[in-house]
Amino acid sequence: MSSEIPWLLGFILIGVGTVVLSRKINREDDISPEVPDHLVWPSGRRQSSDHSRFQDEFSSWSSYRKSEQLGRRELRKKPNIILIMTDDQDVELGSLNFMPKALRILGEGGAHFPNAYVTTPMCCPSRSSMLTGLYAHNHNVFTNNDNCSSPQWQQEHETRTFATYLSNAGYRTAYFGKYLNEYNGDYVPPGWREWAGLIRNSRFYNYTINMNGNKIKHGDDYYQDYYPDLIANDSMTFLRLSKQYFAEKPVMLVMSFPAPHGPEESAPQHQNLFHNITTHRTPSWDYAPNNDKQWLLRYTGKMEPIHMKFTDILHTKRLQTLQSVDDAIEKLYNELKNLGELENTYIFYTSDHGYHLGQFGLVKGKSQPFEFDVRVPFLVRGPLVPKGVRISDIVINVDLAPTFLELGGVNRPEHLDGKSIVPLLKDAYEQFSNSREVSKEVKLKKGWRESFLIERGKLTKGYKDMYSEKSVKKKKLIAEKCGQPEYSSPCKSFQKWECIHDGQRWRVRKCRSVYFDQRVNKKRRRRNCWCENDDDSLLAEYASKALEVKQAHSEMSFDIAGTATKELAMKPQERRLQRKFLKEHVNQGFRSIFVGSRRKREVFVPESLQKFDVNGVVQLSHWLDLTVKDDMKSQVNTTNHVMDFHEDYLKSSEFDKSSALTYQNTHHRIAQRSVSDGYHSKSNPHGCVALSSNSVICVDPIYYDQKIWRKNKNQLDTAIKDLRHKLYELKGLRRQLKKKRPQSSGYFPQVDYPVGHGQRCHCDDDEEQQRLKAWRQEQREARKLARQRKKEARLKKKEKKNRRKAKYKGFDCNADKMNCFTHNNNHWKTPPLWTYGPFCFCQNSNNNTYWCLRTINSTHNFLYCEFITGFTMYFDLRTDPYQLRNAVHNLELFELEDMKQKLNRLRRCKGAKDCTLSSQSQDQERLQEGFSYSSRFVERRKLHHHRDADRSSSSLESDERQR
Repeated sequence: MSSEIPWLLGFILIGVGTVVLSRKINREDDISPEVPDHLVWPSGRRQSSDHSRFQDEFSSWSSYRKSEQLGRRELRKKPNIILIMTDDQDVELGSLNFMPKALRILGEGGAHFPNAYVTTPMCCPSRSSMLTGLYAHNHNVFTNNDNCSSPQWQQEHETRTFATYLSNAGYRTAYFGKYLNEYNGDYVPPGWREWAGLIRNSRFYNYTINMNGNKIKHGDDYYQDYYPDLIANDSMTFLRLSKQYFAEKPVMLVMSFPAPHGPEESAPQHQNLFHNITTHRTPSWDYAPNNDKQWLLRYTGKMEPIHMKFTDILHTKRLQTLQSVDDAIEKLYNELKNLGELENTYIFYTSDHGYHLGQFGLVKGKSQPFEFDVRVPFLVRGPLVPKGVRISDIVINVDLAPTFLELGGVNRPEHLDGKSIVPLLKDAYEQFSNSREVSKEVKLKKGWRESFLIERGKLTKGYKDMYSEKSVKKKKLIAEKCGQPEYSSPCKSFQKWECIHDGQRWRVRKCRSVYFDQRVNKKRRRRNCWCENDDDSLLAEYASKALEVKQAHSEMSFDIAGTATKELAMKPQERRLQRKFLKEHVNQGFRSIFVGSRRKREVFVPESLQKFDVNGVVQLSHWLDLTVKDDMKSQVNTTNHVMDFHEDYLKSSEFDKSSALTYQNTHHRIAQRSVSDGYHSKSNPHGCVALSSNSVICVDPIYYDQKIWRKNKNQLDTAIKDLRHKLYELKGLRRQLKKKRPQSSGYFPQVDYPVGHGQRCHCDDDEEQQRLKAWRQEQREARKLARQRKKEARLKKKEKKNRRKAKYKGFDCNADKMNCFTHNNNHWKTPPLWTYGPFCFCQNSNNNTYWCLRTINSTHNFLYCEFITGFTMYFDLRTDPYQLRNAVHNLELFELEDMKQKLNRLRRCKGAKDCTLSSQSQDQERLQEGFSYSSRFVERRKLHHHRDADRSSSSLESDERQR
């Protein structure tokens, strides 16, 4: 008995230790983690009778367990969601295999999706699809420049990203890293409570970020400025503070790393890794030229030795930059584990698109429809994700937004093109939640998509009428415009247009009651006017005032210079109102004519210029003109005639003493010049007179004597110079008077004018003018600032262009309608450096616009593409996984028609239901047409077989006849 006790104790201790160890392993490895209540999925599998009996026997236990954990389950919150996104990371070139921490934490600790793709292999369009859940033809971001972070994108689509929905659902949202290529940092996108977005494209050093509205510039110090580490540190700080101060709120975090995008600058501790790694040399590497593919690949030949060396070094540098992302994933895992949030957090890892290095002779780049550019890594770890599973269903980038919304408990909007992958995770959880197998393949889900669209670029102007429909109709555009405040009804001050709904549609009309009054009373906007209703007696009173104004106007007198003694000229507003009054009360045949209503300028001469006798110049001009009427032979008689002609004028009251003195002085100077010049003339001071017919007559000595001619010419030049100087001074005085013009007219008092029939308006000074003045000043400052920014941007662009020219002086790298890049020894700033000299390569073309149908199911795995040039491609990836041979000529005609029909449907699709092509939906469509796909295939095959048999029989008969 005593000998059996130690054995019993040993078994008991071993059993207790096994239980404790198993609990520890389960808690550490998350094999069967605790699931939040709102994400507990009921089993959808077929259950046996034994399972129901087992459930009945333990129903009492489950009810007790439920009552026991009710309080704890009520406190469970929504799961945290974290998206880790890289830039330009591939799958085909094997970059993910060099990230051991990511594979261990996310791959072995979660689910791997080998058939994950992007719908547009370019940065900005793909990221826009991730944020909105829309295809590129629905969010209209087609390239990295066109509509990327544009005002249209900000107004229509940026307000409907998954961040806005999750933020409204109670999530604390945060974004750290690269956002969109053309993001300028002038604003914080809606939906993000914590924002640290990179301005413009990917950088590792010498970049600027927008930190919650403040622009912060970083330098080239690794310990303070290395961007991947900064993203990781800021993200950890956000998680720590969120769980410290907002423990009950879930977190939505995006970590967008610049790696492995250019300029491929790795951390110092990783610069000695992965040398001589050549996993990028796939069977399609340097496979060129390709005469059976699109124009770009037909144009591209085999790589030169310098290009091959460049691909090897670039691949090494890309792998080195990804090590910082790998370290950040481990740091995130440890932080969530320390905070106790690891079991309640979903982590998604993916990239915006793939990359190629030498494939088909293309040295580097993206934007091709092949697997190396559209296939991306996709790993998921979370509460309902079993470890190490492999889910082969198709997942695309537009599925991220609806997946996040479903995990956050938000109803999916109908306009989203993607589908949530939560059902795929549910099936994996039901199949392998309690399995300990190392490699587990999840069965394909029935009804899931089998085909998706790959699109790149946009239709040019010449192709729009042929291939595309009008995306925005007129009614929809008007409805969107009418939702803006500047089109609200009723009209407000300074509003030009208003929208009115007539019961069927929106109509836009002018704000005539407000805008017309502002235009009519343009000169009286300094006063605040209000109107009151009255009878026709106002018109009589107004007519009497108009009559007084007319009488005052008739009494105006003018001096010789044309200066009005009274500024009683009729104003344009007065003239318009009188015409309106006459039209309403006079027959139609009467036409109103207003005499002398034009205001004349006042000739103002300051005291400082009183020595310049304007009246004398005018009188001299009249006197000289009158001398031309007589013959040149009787000059003395002409002078007497002129004096007699001016006698009445000299005796008049208008000819004052100063004018008489000026006249006498002028007459004396003319006489002296005539005597000194050698001929007697008091009427032609320079020996010449100007006739009314623009002709000039001079006396004979001027034509024969050179001294007299030169002397007269010099006198005229001096007089003209003096007059020009005086005119310049007078214009300066006039400019000064215009600047200092008083507000009041000075002569007419303020009169109340009737705006319409039976309406009278009163005007007083008010604050409206001040507001108007301030508004105008703001508009001027805004326009000035816009012009200054535009000028600075233009100068900056010019300087950049000049630096590039100076950098590559004598090195031409241009090709017509091609996108080319240059590389030299100064491009990379961190080791390994490039020391093999400059080179140029054209990596893309303007006609590389395409729409492709990618299909993966149990029987098919192909890529079908149509280019804007009309070129088509087809690759069967079951027999040609590297897409080396275009097999479009091996297809039957009905197969091409079927693919074209599917592709056209996806190109126009909107919404998840319309954008999902599954086997069930396709079979239903074919059944509605009256026959199945298989029967049609068999019929086609039979027809071709009979034709071949007839041809063979006919050929045999002909051979026999010849024999």
